[in-house]
Amino acid sequence: MAWRAWAELGEKLDDEQWSRPTRLEGWNAKHVYAHHSGFPAGLVALNAAPPARGALTHTSSAELLADMQRAGGPADAMADQLRHQAVEHAAAHSTSELVEAFTTTAPRAIAECEQLDPTRPIDYTGMGIVPRGEAGRIVLMEAVVHYFDIASALGMTMPGPMAGEPVRDTTLLLAEVADPVALIEAATGRGEPPVFPVLR
Repeated sequence: MAWRAWAELGEKLDDEQWSRPTRLEGWNAKHVYAHHSGFPAGLVALNAAPPARGALTHTSSAELLADMQRAGGPADAMADQLRHQAVEHAAAHSTSELVEAFTTTAPRAIAECEQLDPTRPIDYTGMGIVPRGEAGRIVLMEAVVHYFDIASALGMTMPGPMAGEPVRDTTLLLAEVADPVALIEAATGRGEPPVFPVLR
C-alpha cells in the first residue's frame, strides 16, 4: 500500500514539483524520492541474503533505531553521506526510472516478504542483526516519513494514502524508540522531558 502510493505520486509530479525544496535542508523532492527509491531493491537483496551469522544484536527495530540515533552514532555520521548519495542518484536517473522502483521492484519485494520467515536473522545494512520482520518495520517507517517530506513540500494533505496501517505502524515504532517514561510524562502533560525528536 505505501509503495503503491509512492508510485502514484511519482507518476503525477511535474518538473517544478520534482525540483521543489523540502523541509530537509539541501534536499528537493526528487532527492527524497531518489533516496527512498533504493529501498525496494534493498529489500529484495535482504530477502535473497542467507541468514546472518551470529546472534541477534537487536531484538527489535526500535532497539536498532535507538542505537543508530544515539549522540555521535551512525545517524549523525551518515547524514551528509546519505544526502550526497541521494543527490547523485537523482542526477543519474530519470524520474520514470525512479518511479519504476515502486511499480516493478516493490511488488516483487513485498511478494517475497510474504513467503519468508519474519524471524530469520538478517544483517540490516551493517548496522546490526535483527529479525527480518523488524527490518520491514523500518522500511515502512521510512516510506511514511519521507512521503510526508515530499507531501509537505507540495502542500498535500497528510496523511493522505499513508492513512491506516502505514501511519499506525509508524507511530507505534517511533513510540517504541522514545524513552518510555519521558514519552508518558510528556504525552499526559505531567512534565516536559526531552522526548522529541526520536529520529533525525
